[in-house]
Amino acid sequence: MSHVFGIDLGTTNSVIAHLVEGRPVAVPVEGSRIVPSVVLYEDHRVVVGREARNLEMLRPERCIRSAKRKMGTLHRYAIAGREVSPEEVSAEILSALKQGAEKATGVPVRDVVITVPAYFDDAQRRATLEAGQRAGLHVLRLLNEPTSASLLYERVLHPEALRVAEPEILLVYDLGGGTFDVSVLEVFQGVREVRSTTGNTHLGGDDFDDKLVQLFLEELKKQGVEPREDVRAMARLRQLAEETKIRLSADISVHVKEEFLTQAQGRPIHLEMEVRRRVFEVLIEPLLESTVALTRQALAEARLEGQSLSKICLVGGSTRIPRVRQLLEEAFGVDIHEEVDPDLAVGLGAAIQAGMLSGEPVGRILVDVASHSLGMRVIGEDDIGSATPDTFAPVLRRNTVLPTTKVEEFYTQVPEQELVQVEVFQGESRRASENTRVGAFDFPLEPRPANSPVRVEFAYDLNGVVKVSVSQPGTTNAKTVALSVADVGKAVPALAPGQSAVERKGHALLERLPPELRAELKRLLDQYAQAQGVARERAEEALLDFFLDLEHGSQPLEP
Repeated sequence: MSHVFGIDLGTTNSVIAHLVEGRPVAVPVEGSRIVPSVVLYEDHRVVVGREARNLEMLRPERCIRSAKRKMGTLHRYAIAGREVSPEEVSAEILSALKQGAEKATGVPVRDVVITVPAYFDDAQRRATLEAGQRAGLHVLRLLNEPTSASLLYERVLHPEALRVAEPEILLVYDLGGGTFDVSVLEVFQGVREVRSTTGNTHLGGDDFDDKLVQLFLEELKKQGVEPREDVRAMARLRQLAEETKIRLSADISVHVKEEFLTQAQGRPIHLEMEVRRRVFEVLIEPLLESTVALTRQALAEARLEGQSLSKICLVGGSTRIPRVRQLLEEAFGVDIHEEVDPDLAVGLGAAIQAGMLSGEPVGRILVDVASHSLGMRVIGEDDIGSATPDTFAPVLRRNTVLPTTKVEEFYTQVPEQELVQVEVFQGESRRASENTRVGAFDFPLEPRPANSPVRVEFAYDLNGVVKVSVSQPGTTNAKTVALSVADVGKAVPALAPGQSAVERKGHALLERLPPELRAELKRLLDQYAQAQGVARERAEEALLDFFLDLEHGSQPLEP
């Protein structure tokens, strides 16, 4: 395999990195390791990065930033007389990273690992794959951002963690420019497992900037000025807000002064005011509190409490805000690690994963989970008498270890039913309409009596892409639909072929168990390996229960 690069495609900034003599290094693009995720469209060229950000105040109507927030949606930007999709904008950023890295390293950039927020849904992940394809990249894998950062922490910063004798519970708190993720990981005996993950794909530094922009607008209102319709003035205010936010991480007060911001009744309007850190903290406190609430939710879903945590790793530029650390210390009282630039952590972790895929020696196995439940619209008890069924039947539950395959059977409603519509949704609501629609297709049926079974299989890979297979038991009638971008390239899993995450974890534990428990675990592993369908799911649950018993101390381990 050719040299593989890792890319952090961020809301505010992006990074491309690779391994040099076994250590991750961020590649400077146009002289900087951090590239602003800003794209400016001129008549005959596209400008990306620092130059685009510098030109934004002069031509804000031609500039796009934070496109990551719109990935996987139908949103279109009207730029220079044409419409541009978020995927096209992201492709321009990826292309600039590709060209910059090739220029800096002299190595062709084709095979890549791209990071995404753990809470990205299927549509957002497919959009990221499409952006990579548009940029001429072969995306080997999409890697969840908190998982990527944890790789850097463990593999490079704390290699002694590879030799721990007890399970380590690591919480990765990732607050970036536009998204928030929190993941709880267990690291033990050669296996890293994401126990739970949650987040908000529309919460980050951009929202903190908006609070400061609103503060500036209120100050201007005292002068009788309302510049919301002045595109250039608003672009200057947003940039001023970002600069003020960054300075407030180091200073308790910032003197803001922006001259000739706009005009009103023929006179120039200036903005000048003092912004204290405490005022800023009050403005963003509800947003930060929501991240703490999501962190507690992630712990609850992992069946853990705050005192169970070994460490908290801060990732993302917005974690530089002092109040973030204060809130986490108050809530959990746990050791917080900030050994690496939070803007680089995800990109450097992606470089480590890229090295794994290209054959670098690996000391760890990476296990990830589904961030959302996946299922179908069916007719449920609440739909009796309703013209439109709206019950959501989960096939694959949230926080299921990936890659995985789950099978469910559903039943026809009328004799000789000719067709079933398979509508796939993603979410946690009991109502299908309240979840995100992933896709749909029709499946013709062979004539059968009412209540005849229809088998549905969901195969979820490490990229978060879903394949749905439908079949009619007792017939050759079957259909498979891949809800993903075609021909982007196959994911290369970090797990050994033929073994699932629970099998790898079980085999890693075997040598450390006393004889009677070793025999029990071997029996469970054999049972799991031989089972299929529902029996395999039950065998998996038995293994997970066994692991939980070990974790909570009810089963002793040998030293």
